Amino acid sequence: MSGEAGEVLAAEVGVAIPVDHPLTYLVPSAMVDLVKPGVQVVVPLGNRFEPGVVFRTFSLPAVRADDLKALYDVVSPQPFLPPDLLDLLRWIADYYVCHLGEALRLVRLNQNLKKSEWEVRLAHLPEATSVGEGDAWALRLPQERWVSLKALERQLGRPVLLHQVQRLARRGILEARRTPPGRKPVFKLRSRYRAKPLEDWPEEMKRNLLEQPGRRNRGAQHLLRWLMEHPGATRQDVAGAGLSLHTLRRLLRLDVVEEIQEQIHRAQVNQFQSASSAEPLSAEQAEFVARVAPTLEGEPRYRPFLLHGITGSGKTRIYIELVRRAVDAGRQAIVLIPEIVLTPQTLARFQHHFGERVAAIHSRLSGAEKAELWQRAREGSLDVILGPRSAIFTPFPRLGLIVVDEEHESSYKQTDAVPRYNARDVALYRAYLNNIPIVLGSATPCFESIYNARQGRYQYFRLARRLNSRQLPRVQLVDLKEEWRRTGTQPLLSENLLLKIEARLLSREQVMLLQNVRGYSPFIQCHECGYIERCEQCDITLTYHYQGKLLRCHYCGFQKPAPSVCPSCKGFDILYKGVGTQKIEQAVLAHFPHARTLRMDQDTTGSKHGHARILEQFRKGEADILIGTKMIAKGLDFERVTLVGIVSADQGLNFPDFRAAEKVFQLLTQAAGRAGRGAAGGEVVIQTFNPAHPMFKLLLSHDYLGFYDLAVKSRQSLNYPPFSRLALIRILGPEEEVVVACARKISQFLFRYRNQQSFSVLGPAPAPLLKVQNQYRYHILIKAPREVDPSMRFVRRLLKEGLYKQPEIKKWPVKIQIDVDPLEVM
Repeated sequence: MSGEAGEVLAAEVGVAIPVDHPLTYLVPSAMVDLVKPGVQVVVPLGNRFEPGVVFRTFSLPAVRADDLKALYDVVSPQPFLPPDLLDLLRWIADYYVCHLGEALRLVRLNQNLKKSEWEVRLAHLPEATSVGEGDAWALRLPQERWVSLKALERQLGRPVLLHQVQRLARRGILEARRTPPGRKPVFKLRSRYRAKPLEDWPEEMKRNLLEQPGRRNRGAQHLLRWLMEHPGATRQDVAGAGLSLHTLRRLLRLDVVEEIQEQIHRAQVNQFQSASSAEPLSAEQAEFVARVAPTLEGEPRYRPFLLHGITGSGKTRIYIELVRRAVDAGRQAIVLIPEIVLTPQTLARFQHHFGERVAAIHSRLSGAEKAELWQRAREGSLDVILGPRSAIFTPFPRLGLIVVDEEHESSYKQTDAVPRYNARDVALYRAYLNNIPIVLGSATPCFESIYNARQGRYQYFRLARRLNSRQLPRVQLVDLKEEWRRTGTQPLLSENLLLKIEARLLSREQVMLLQNVRGYSPFIQCHECGYIERCEQCDITLTYHYQGKLLRCHYCGFQKPAPSVCPSCKGFDILYKGVGTQKIEQAVLAHFPHARTLRMDQDTTGSKHGHARILEQFRKGEADILIGTKMIAKGLDFERVTLVGIVSADQGLNFPDFRAAEKVFQLLTQAAGRAGRGAAGGEVVIQTFNPAHPMFKLLLSHDYLGFYDLAVKSRQSLNYPPFSRLALIRILGPEEEVVVACARKISQFLFRYRNQQSFSVLGPAPAPLLKVQNQYRYHILIKAPREVDPSMRFVRRLLKEGLYKQPEIKKWPVKIQIDVDPLEVM
C-alpha cells in the first residue's frame, strides 16, 4: 500500500549481479498490493531486464522518487522466498565475503522465467542508405514491427551474431532491444478431452455433424461416440485408438469437444528399490530420538545435535523417525546428503515411509524439474526434500528440522564458484534463524564438530553398536613392501586380497574395491628418457584412460590421444605409472575372467540415472565386484558385501594439507563400513606401504575418537582448526610475475592490521598446483585464533571493506578469490 499523501512505495530488490546491496525501484500503483518481501519481480537494469526478489518495501517522498525506475512486473504474488532465506542470503554474503548479488545465484531467480530475447527492426533511414553485402538482410527488415533474432535466423537460414546487430544499431540502421523475460509454466500440463453434452450443442451444429452424410462427418461422429464412452481421454489415447487427431482439432474449433488441462508432477524415476521396512528402533536409537523429540513436538527451538554413529548403526532409520515426527507436527524437513550417488538409495528409503510427499533435488535434474520441486515446496505438497548441498535453499515456509548426513564430507563445500559456502554451516545458520533443531550425523565427524561438541556447543550422542548385534568387520593390513620383497614384483592386488576375493566368488558373496583415482594410470612416462606427458594448460600430469586411448586433464578437461612413441626421444618403451580404477578392473578380470564387474567413477556415471543404474545392478546381484572411487565409500548398504579391499591406503597421506590424515582416516573408515552389513559378517583388507603409520593401529580397532585425540595435538601446537579459523586468499592470472607482485601488495596490506586482532598471515606462496587452466596461482593464508575472533568478523570485514577497495590492489589485472573456512589449499 502507499504511504501518506505525497509519498510513494519503493522496494529494495536483490538481483543476481555482483553488487553488495539491493537496488531501489519505484512500485507502480497497480502493483502496490502485490509487492512484499520475498516476492519475485522483473526489473529494468541498463538496457535489459533481470529477475529479482524483494527484500523490503518502504515509503518514500514522491519528490525523491523521480530518478527511480519502476518495477516492470510481479511474477507471482506468492512469495518466491520465505523470510528466513532472505536473511540467510544476507548472512552468506557477509560471512563468505561476497556480493549479495552473488549469493542470490544460489536461489536461481530465473528458474520459472523464459530467457530474455533480442529483437530488431529497421530504423527510419534515408533512401540512399547502403550497407555491405553481408549486412544487406538488415534493409529488408520491417519498420513497423519487431523481429526476434531467432525468427530472423530461421528466415536467413544462418546465425546472426549479436555484435553484428549492435554494430548496425550504432550506425542507426537498426533498432535493437531486449525483451523482458516471460513467465513459463512451472508444472507440466496434460490435456484431456470430452464431448460436450448434446443438449449444449446449437441446433445447426447437430444437423451439420450428426445428420448430414459424408466421410468427413462419419469420422467426426465416430470420434464423438468414442469420447462419450471415454471421457477424459488424452491425445495419446485418441491416437492409440486409431482415431484422427486432425478430427479432434476440428471438433475443438467447432466447440463440441472441450479441452481440460490438468497439472501433473514430473515423476522422479528411482531405479533403486528399497528393501527396508519400518523396523522398530533399537534402544540406542530410541534414546537419541527421545532427546530430539521435545524440540520437534513441542515449542521448537534451535539445538544442534552431533550424532556420532559407527557404520551400520542405523542413522538413516533415526533420520526417518525424526522427520516423521516433524511432519506429524505440521512441519517440513530438509535432509542433506553429500553425493548424488547416495540419492537413489536414500530416496527409496524415505519414499517407503513418506510416498509422494518426499522428493530429491540435485544437479542432474533439469531446470524445469527443479522449478517444479521448489513450487511444490512453497505450496506445501512436499514435506521432505533431500539432496546435496543446494537442497538447503529449498523454500519451505514451515521448516521444522534439518538433517546433515555424513556431515564431515568435503562435497558440502562449494569450491568452484562464488560464494564458496559450506552447506553444513549454512544449514546450522538456517536452523538458528528458524529456531529449530538440526542433526549432524556421521561415523567420522569432522574435527571441528567434535571440538564444538566437547566445548558444549553441540549435544553429542554416540551410537556404539551396529543393528541386530552385528559386528564391525575385521580389518587386516597387508604390507606391500613385504609383498614386493617376497614375490619380486609390485602387484596391484596382493596374494592375500586375491585369495579372499576368490573365496567370495565361490560362496556367491559380493566384493567392493576402493581406488580413489579414476582412469587407467595417473600418468605415462618414457622408460628411456623419463619424459612425462603434462597438461598444456595446468601444472599437472595427464591421466591415461584405457577407453579411447586418451590422455586427459582432470582439472581443465584438456585431452589428446595417448602417444605410442615418446614425443621427446622417439622411444617406444612407454610406462603406464600409477593405478586408476580402469587398471584395477582390468587386473581383476585377468585373475577372475568369469567374474562380473561394475566400475563406478565419474567416467561411468555421467548420464542422468547412471548412479542409480549401477547401484541397482549391484543390489540385484547382477555383478560380483564393484570397483570405484570414493563415491562407493559413502553410506551405501548392500547386505551381500562381505569383503572390502582398499587397494592403496597411502593415497592422500602425503598431500600438503594439514587435514590429510583426517581425510584418509575418514575415507578408509567409511569404506570399511560397507562390509558386513548382512548376517554373514565382513572383512576388510587394507594394502599399504606404510603399515607402521600410527593411523593404521587406530583404524584396526575402529577407534576414531582415539585418532582425533592423537591428531588434534599437532593441530593445537600449530594453531590450525579447530583451534583457529582460516581464510585463504587465492590470486590468479596469466602472468606469474604480475600475480606475485599483486600477492605481495595484498600481504603488505594485511600485515598493517595483523597486530590489531592477533591474526597471522602466511605467504604469499605458490599454490601446490601452481598453474590451472593457464592461470598461475599464489596463496595467502590467514589464521585467526578462535578465542580472539571466534567468527573472524574483523578479518572478514577487513577483506570485504578494505582489500577489495584498495586502489593499489584493484588496478592489478588478476583475479582475487577469497575462501573462508577452506577445506583444502591445493
